[in-house]
Amino acid sequence: MPTQFFADLVRETCHDGGSGPLTPTGAVPGHRRFVDAVPPGTPFHYAVAGIAQPQQWEVGTGRIDGSGRLQRDAVVVSSAGSARVDFAAGLKTIALTVAADWFAASDAGAAGLSDDVAALASALDAKQPLSTTHGGAATAADGDLMTVRRGGGWVNIPLTALAYRNASGRHMLSGGLAAQDGTAAAPAIGFADDGDCGLFRPAPDSIGLATGGVERMRIASGGLVGIGTANPATRLEIAGTDQIMARLRVRNSAAGGRVYDLVSGIHNASQSCFSVYDATADTTLLVVDGSFVRPGGDNAQSLGVGFNRWSVIFSATGAINTSDTREKTWRSAASGAELRAASRIAAELGFFQWNDAIAKKGPDGARLHFGVRAQAAWTIMADEGLIEPLGPAGRPGDTPYAFLCWDAWADEGGAVHDRFGIRPDQLALFLIAAQERRLAALETAS
Repeated sequence: MPTQFFADLVRETCHDGGSGPLTPTGAVPGHRRFVDAVPPGTPFHYAVAGIAQPQQWEVGTGRIDGSGRLQRDAVVVSSAGSARVDFAAGLKTIALTVAADWFAASDAGAAGLSDDVAALASALDAKQPLSTTHGGAATAADGDLMTVRRGGGWVNIPLTALAYRNASGRHMLSGGLAAQDGTAAAPAIGFADDGDCGLFRPAPDSIGLATGGVERMRIASGGLVGIGTANPATRLEIAGTDQIMARLRVRNSAAGGRVYDLVSGIHNASQSCFSVYDATADTTLLVVDGSFVRPGGDNAQSLGVGFNRWSVIFSATGAINTSDTREKTWRSAASGAELRAASRIAAELGFFQWNDAIAKKGPDGARLHFGVRAQAAWTIMADEGLIEPLGPAGRPGDTPYAFLCWDAWADEGGAVHDRFGIRPDQLALFLIAAQERRLAALETAS
């Protein structure tokens, strides 16, 4: 007998007609709605009682479909002689109930159940010579035996010969699993069709992972992990000889994600290096050697950006800027307007303190720096007609002069920020040119 769903106090009104599905329209006072109490698609007993047409009624089994309608699957008894009623439109109620025939079938089943249990007990007593009156034990020993039926008789088998598989086909253990040490060629824990792939114990308190009969990874007793080495010296050590390189790959598995390699390999015949490699773009990003740290490509990457700057650069000598005449297209010496602008910018030079240093150290603790305000230099160049002036929002227009710098960016929240800057080496040479003209004029006048 199929199991039906039961719930208390579920009753709704309905106004639909016909012999098909009926749509409940709201709970009767003191009752619940079907959609709140009955899972969709679950069978239950229903009773439909006509209010506007009291002569029409029906009891059966049905379910609530995905649209919240009562699907009348089978009629048990009805005002139409146990056939499906073609209800007239008008007020009626739909209730979750229990049909009388279900009670009758349940009683009959319960009456026969005791007889079945008694018969089963008699059969077990006659066929299974096991006793439940012996003392209990929480664990088993290798020599323990179990009596089982074999053909027309009985045999004893050791517990060590038994295997228990659950419904999903997995072997279940109630305690720990103990295995032999094994080797890389024959791991202690492996696979039926791949005997040289699995786990083994290469040393006390250590675990080795082998594939193809070769140890690939080891977790040593101190928690050190080695990939490609059996003697890791750090928390994670990766060793490899593939193309004289050892690689650690980092992959973003999302759509469009990039792949990066951390590579330790040979830079040339006498030097080794460490590099960061963008495998997606097939581009080296950074190389660290015993003698230098360099970008992956020539003149293709910046050190810092406008919104993430280095605070201080320590150098024993200084920066070397390319000044090869073969790589330049020479324009001319500075014009009169440019030299006038340079003289005016020189007059703007002075001492200043950084605002963030004042906020951190106070006005007496913040150090004094000497230089120029970038916006002042920009304004002077614009006054001399050399560049476009600053806009109403303080933003500059285009400029051909590389010593005038401006960067803009949007933060994670979408707010736009900007910052002015200068290239001090080029600006200093620009000011020197104006000073040279001034000295030459003084010498000529004298």
